[in-house]
Amino acid sequence: MKPAIVVVAYNRPEALRRLLASLAALQGAVDVPLVISVDAGGLQQDQVMAVAQQFAWAFGEKRVVVRERPYGLINHVFACGDLVDEFGAIILLEDDLVVSPMAYRFAADALTFYADDPQIAGISLNTLWFHGITHEPFTPYLDDGDVFFMQIAWFQGQAYTRQQWARFREWRAAANTAVLPTDPMHELFQTFPSTDWFPLKTKYLMQTNRFYVFPRESLSSNFGDTGTHVRGTSFFQVPLQTRRASFRFQPLAESVAVYDSFQEMLPERVNRLTDRFAAFDYTVDLHGTRSPANIPSEFVLTTQELKHPLAAFGLERRPLLDNIIHQQPGTGIFFGRSADLDLSWRARLRAESRRHAYFARRQVGIRQRLKWWLGKILSN
Repeated sequence: MKPAIVVVAYNRPEALRRLLASLAALQGAVDVPLVISVDAGGLQQDQVMAVAQQFAWAFGEKRVVVRERPYGLINHVFACGDLVDEFGAIILLEDDLVVSPMAYRFAADALTFYADDPQIAGISLNTLWFHGITHEPFTPYLDDGDVFFMQIAWFQGQAYTRQQWARFREWRAAANTAVLPTDPMHELFQTFPSTDWFPLKTKYLMQTNRFYVFPRESLSSNFGDTGTHVRGTSFFQVPLQTRRASFRFQPLAESVAVYDSFQEMLPERVNRLTDRFAAFDYTVDLHGTRSPANIPSEFVLTTQELKHPLAAFGLERRPLLDNIIHQQPGTGIFFGRSADLDLSWRARLRAESRRHAYFARRQVGIRQRLKWWLGKILSN
């Protein structure tokens, strides 16, 4: 498959220049259309247009589209997404990204491999290395593939086919697109602004039982330039895979590394790794982020405390799931009835403290913290 590249640009000329420079180094891109879509209304619109028009695209046709009126982020992204009808498949990039030279090869190969699977809604170029609720490290389980699957519509570089986008567009036309308290998604999704399309597409994945394909090593990175929803941050910077020329893809049905919108492995996939809980209807909550409303099953596997756990495991092995598979002695992970969740603030504080110690690996003393504070003061 040969996807076109579509860049969403608005009011950030230097960010756009940086992204286009990374696109100029792509490998495997031959006769590939590039569309740079510039939204109207930005104070630096003329500079953005100049960067787009002056860029020399060596791999095919280049088209600069200047919107006649301000679309806003969500409408601009959807308008760019609709270009898939013309090209058959696209790679969609916001202007604060950079890509690996191998990004086009990965996207094109992944789109081809998963084109016929109706449960795949798109391809992410960026690996999700942190848990979106806790901001603690997230480590997908290792299996025989260079990808994993998740019900998160991650926005830091993505690709999809005409059929994949059409399914989303059809759902969007008929669905209540607001994230509601009754939706089985983390409550944080209800706080996103209406101009953000990320919660909307994640709700689509959840409601239709579809997934994004994620690389285990990122092919895109985000500079976090100040924009519509971000105030300048380096948090999203990740190492790029710049050397791998081919990737091992696994069918969704064969992978164990399959996660829901809470970034928790599906119980059916956990059961492939251990039969310890196969006889139970249970919810996975190893990052401890589910409220009782989002634990619909009778049983739960969680790092939140249970008053009468049926089983307990230590917090030693990595990733978290390995403590259950290998029955690590200790406490910190519990299995039992969801009705026995201890919702007291003391229990929640103890659970949060254990998870922090697990992910931090070591405790930092007050002397070191004072040195860091002093260094920060002196650098200002």
